Amino acid sequence: MDLRRSPIVLTACQVRMARSAQRWSVEALAERSGVSEKTIRRIEAVYGVPPNVTIETLLKLQGCFEAHGMTFIPEDGSPEGPGVRFGRYPGRHGPTPG
Repeated sequence: MDLRRSPIVLTACQVRMARSAQRWSVEALAERSGVSEKTIRRIEAVYGVPPNVTIETLLKLQGCFEAHGMTFIPEDGSPEGPGVRFGRYPGRHGPTPG
C-alpha cells in the first residue's frame, strides 16, 4: 500500500459494507488483514469513526480491502456520506454500458 497518498479514515459502516461485499466472515477478514477478530467486531459494533482504534489498524483493513478490488469513498460533507465501491466485482464482465 502506498502510504504517500492521503488515506481516508475508515468508518465502521465502510468496514461492514466492504466485508459484506467480499462475502467474508470476521474470521476471514482477520486472517487476511492481520487485525484480530476482537478488534474487527469492536470496530463494526459502532457508527462513525471507531474510537480507540489506531490508524495503523484502519490502514491494515483498508489495504486488505483495496488489494481485493474495493475503493473507499471519503466523507466529503455531501448527503451521500462515505461509502464503498467494488470495482472488480466477480460477476462483472467488461466495461459497464455508459
